[in-house]
Amino acid sequence: MRFQLDEEYDLTRAAVRDYADGELAGGALERDEQEQFDRSLFDSMAAMGLTGIPISEQWGGAGSDLLAYTIVLEEISRVCASAASILRAHTTATWTIGQYGSMLEEELMSLTTGARLGAFTFTGQDLRRKRVIHGSYILNGKISSVDQAGAADDYLILVKQANGRVSLSVVPKEITGLSVGTKMNKLGLRSVPTAELCFQSCHSQFINAVNKESEALSIRANGSLIVNAINDMQSIGLAAQATGIAQGALDRSIAYAKERTQFGRPIGRQQGVAFKLADMAANVEASRWLVYDAAWSMDKGLSSSGKAMMAKRFALKQAVATAIEAVQIFGGYGYMKEYHVERYLRDAKCLEASSDDELEYAAILSSLETE
Repeated sequence: MRFQLDEEYDLTRAAVRDYADGELAGGALERDEQEQFDRSLFDSMAAMGLTGIPISEQWGGAGSDLLAYTIVLEEISRVCASAASILRAHTTATWTIGQYGSMLEEELMSLTTGARLGAFTFTGQDLRRKRVIHGSYILNGKISSVDQAGAADDYLILVKQANGRVSLSVVPKEITGLSVGTKMNKLGLRSVPTAELCFQSCHSQFINAVNKESEALSIRANGSLIVNAINDMQSIGLAAQATGIAQGALDRSIAYAKERTQFGRPIGRQQGVAFKLADMAANVEASRWLVYDAAWSMDKGLSSSGKAMMAKRFALKQAVATAIEAVQIFGGYGYMKEYHVERYLRDAKCLEASSDDELEYAAILSSLETE
């Protein structure tokens, strides 16, 4: 038996790779250096049909699946992890609304088609809410470290309440009382703006986070199932990004090892460097198939939390390790920005910082106990 992806996935990879090499790669270094968010890149992704990959065609999406989504994130991260982070946050917000929200069709479609840029954030009791009428609240407070704060058009706020129920609110940037606070100066993913999101007497309409098929869920199940599904979506996206970063670092290392000569021959023919490259390639491939398996399982409605966490945990660690080896292969040049590999290392570490070890171990152990 031969295992392989269907042709449609190969075509998706080829198209996105051409797009990434042609549109994203050239300015990645400058955007990172200047912490520059370039909205035109998101617009070009929308034109490519990449802003609604796992969303139903009914809502303006591509009607594809999470496996295709992981391939897209991987290929974009291979040249610019920041651009992939923007797409991941937007898709997570849009997917969550499509799965669990109740919005007007035109509002959801404006996100799915990329007419508006979405951002996703989770909050507990730190954001104060005062109910004024049914479903309508006044928000006060701050949410720290929101990716795309100041750049997004719509902010999806996921609120887990004390009774376990999950509420969703979509806050447009135009709303009175919404402002952007302190901006973060980050180690990696520097062209993704990250800042505080501040609310001062903002009127917001919460939308019930259960669709018609889920209304029979208990309050406790409503909260846990939705949060678990979003965590799986986030984990798969992070793992796909990490795999792309590792592949990008590996690609540059192989190219450099073929060009750089020492003692009259390419350094790639030296045993020490060749062994490094072989280990890097093996770990990238292992990360890739862990991610694909997790995405495929979630697409099929199978238990995916443990697989998603395993994929994320392995891929993030291997992305950092692969980027470190890339810097070593480049030697002194590895620390210079124009050779890009130090950027891969910084981006990998930034992704790794978003990992929740306690949550990962719990999900992995739970999946093992139920098998």
